[in-house]
Amino acid sequence: MKQDRTFKDILLLTLLRFKSVLLVIFMSKTRILDNYCRRRNNVRKERISLKYNGVNFVALRYSRFPLKKRPLFILNIGISSYSENHVILNRLAKAIALLGYHAFIPCFYEMKDCWVRKESVEHIEHAILAISNLDYVNSNRIGLIGVSFGGGLSLLAVKNPEVNKKVKFALVIGIYSDLESSLRFSFTGKFKVQSKIKCFYPNPLGRIIFFNNFLEKIKLFKNVEKAKKVLGDFLKDRKRLAFENIRNLEPADQKLILSLYRGCENDGVCYKLINSNIKELSDTISPKYIKDDLGIPIFIIHDIYDDMIDYGQSIDLADSLYSSCGIYLHLSDILCKNKINYLLLHPGRWITGAAKLSNVFYHALAVLYSDKNLKYNPENKPIRLKI
Repeated sequence: MKQDRTFKDILLLTLLRFKSVLLVIFMSKTRILDNYCRRRNNVRKERISLKYNGVNFVALRYSRFPLKKRPLFILNIGISSYSENHVILNRLAKAIALLGYHAFIPCFYEMKDCWVRKESVEHIEHAILAISNLDYVNSNRIGLIGVSFGGGLSLLAVKNPEVNKKVKFALVIGIYSDLESSLRFSFTGKFKVQSKIKCFYPNPLGRIIFFNNFLEKIKLFKNVEKAKKVLGDFLKDRKRLAFENIRNLEPADQKLILSLYRGCENDGVCYKLINSNIKELSDTISPKYIKDDLGIPIFIIHDIYDDMIDYGQSIDLADSLYSSCGIYLHLSDILCKNKINYLLLHPGRWITGAAKLSNVFYHALAVLYSDKNLKYNPENKPIRLKI
């Protein structure tokens, strides 16, 4: 059954199509975004203090119209908690604000890097509910975006009926399916895609993040405070300072951190210790085990060259999730780090990939206003569509 669209609907969807293309351009070409914002000086970034159920937290707000009622996007990063320094998240928030929306990034400084816990989901839920109650937010048009570990937390937060009523869609980028698979990839570089084992050299930051989250439990360092400082420098991308501080550690501690960073064979001890602690949390904070109908469209984007979380997890997640409003999966090859080189070597492939990626954002933006661009689904069965 084909849905009828009015002339007003067609104009709106045309505008949203244009915005989705701009969003991809701004995300891909950071200099264009930065120069445009600097010249026009029309995107304000500010910290605001929020409170929910007696808990205070801070959020970064990006907006061209800070006090005007506008649709809202809430962006979550999760595991690293360095939201202010996260490149993709801040770039996306700035681009969204430039298109005329409010963009919020919740920051939980008290959590530091210890995000792998049950309370993390509650923090995200509280942030969404607190931000949605602001006077200048259009509470009927809220989109949820999660990057990496924050994508998993966002989907788990959507299970909450109160949050589900507020949010129109969830778009997750580079998401994990379950914690054990993420840990395995970080230490071995191996992952499974449709029963085939693939290998990819993992980013050492993944191992450091997991190790840092369970630092207090595994107790391998002789001087925990000094080791924590070194790990924190790695997480904040201060590698030079980290290597300088490694010299101040005892030989055994030096060997352990260098083993984590280089991916040596003797870091198997760390893997086993972390894995034993993760198992008890995996069922609770792994989106793969969500059995409820999420009831909103779920858009999944994953870079096939992602060295932090393998793209096989997004495929696995798309197969395991259920939503009567549809599961949309897009595997991208243009979100790689060396975008300029990729564009020069494969211009046709880059343009095709950019068009497909903009199509994902177009669908998400259209859902924000209506569901008329989605396939009609009278049987109320989940739509699994690659876009």
